[in-house]
Amino acid sequence: MHSLRWKITLNFLTLLFFTLLGAYLYLHQAILKAMGLPWLPPFRAGFLAARLEGQLLAVMILVLIIMGIGTFILARGIITPLTALLPLTRRIAAGDLEQRVEIQSDDEVGLLSHHLNIMVETLRNNFREIADERNKMKAILASITDGLVAVDQVGRVIMLNPAAEKMFGKKGAEVEHKYLLKVIRNHEIDAMVKEILASGLPLENEVRLFPTTSQLFRIYGTPITSEQGRIIGAVLTIRDITDIRRLEQMRTEFVANVSHELRTPLTSIRGFVETLLEGALEDPEVSRRFLGIINHEAQRLQQLIEDLLSLSRLESQPKRQDAGRADLAATLDRVLTTVNQLAREKGVALEKEIPAEIPELAISESYLNQVLLNLIDNGIKYTPAGGRVTIRAARLGELVQVEVADTGIGIPPESLPRVFERFYRVDKARSREMGGTGLGLAIVKHIVESHGGSISVTSRPGQGSHFFFTLPIAAEEGGRSNYQEEPGT
Repeated sequence: MHSLRWKITLNFLTLLFFTLLGAYLYLHQAILKAMGLPWLPPFRAGFLAARLEGQLLAVMILVLIIMGIGTFILARGIITPLTALLPLTRRIAAGDLEQRVEIQSDDEVGLLSHHLNIMVETLRNNFREIADERNKMKAILASITDGLVAVDQVGRVIMLNPAAEKMFGKKGAEVEHKYLLKVIRNHEIDAMVKEILASGLPLENEVRLFPTTSQLFRIYGTPITSEQGRIIGAVLTIRDITDIRRLEQMRTEFVANVSHELRTPLTSIRGFVETLLEGALEDPEVSRRFLGIINHEAQRLQQLIEDLLSLSRLESQPKRQDAGRADLAATLDRVLTTVNQLAREKGVALEKEIPAEIPELAISESYLNQVLLNLIDNGIKYTPAGGRVTIRAARLGELVQVEVADTGIGIPPESLPRVFERFYRVDKARSREMGGTGLGLAIVKHIVESHGGSISVTSRPGQGSHFFFTLPIAAEEGGRSNYQEEPGT
């Protein structure tokens, strides 16, 4: 600002100098004319004229000095308030919008200060609104479980929401301004984005983002347009639909399996009834045998329906905080009493290894009875004569682990991941022959998991199977509820 002060002073003095110089030359010529002399250089027209010219020159120099000093003082008076604005404007330019200009005057500088304060206040309010909107947008984007990816008009990434960052394992700052193909190495998505940018139309597709996994994603892309209608980018919404497709497949398989399981006994019943109606009823021995088969198939049908209803109730009930209490040893004794006859008929020995200090479990006795009965019954059915089924238990911290081990035919490795699926049978013909519905282990899994436990199995063909399930220990007696859950069957 000092340079501006001197510029004003020097410019004014230069202009004043040439003005005074012109006035001096004019007066010099006027003096010569008044004396009747021709034009002569200054101070060459005689003593009197030279004296007048000297006095005139002295006055002009004095005027020049006085005007120069006055101009400098005046320029400083104008520039000083502007100089005071400089550090404030520097801080404002650096982003500090809490500054306020305190210059009180009723001239243009005061008006400039007032307008500058209004401008800073407006900017501060605008920035606060922008920050609030940005925070709202961040909160909205963070709450969206689908992945969102925004790209510019040439396909470079400009934004990832947290769900997309988690999906790709990359932070938004790492991939900003990189081409989408370098971030998501998927040519289908890259081609989809290019088509959206070229056509301006929304597109939808289902792709596998990662070739090494079985995850399936639905991609929905829409263009971003400016106020003038020009395409300036695109937004992709990425949703993982793996579970949805898996559930749809499970539902389809479930309907097909239920239809098949219901059709088999109904077909058998209908066939034998038709045979009886066509004349076999006259033969007492044949009719008795056929009626026995019809009764057996009807029982199978009833058991299947009861298992389906039980499974449906288990799946529709939320996990309960107070699940009841059950004594493992006492419940196991009742189950072994129930299956003893079957074990003797099969020639299978039953053994139990339950420590006396095992505490009560957080599950109702009826549900625990159903879990143990299913697992032990399966062990007996698939163990040849001379084998054994052993039930063991051990405490693991706040859980109790129960093992049901048999020395039966075992389960092939490829079938182990699916044994808890509905209607899945390792040996379909043998399972139906033994009266199984294919739902027992699915029911067991739902009961255990709904009570906060887990279940697993290990097996080797020809060497038997080991089923393990854990259940939490019941709370102390003081927190016990009188409520007891009842099983679905």
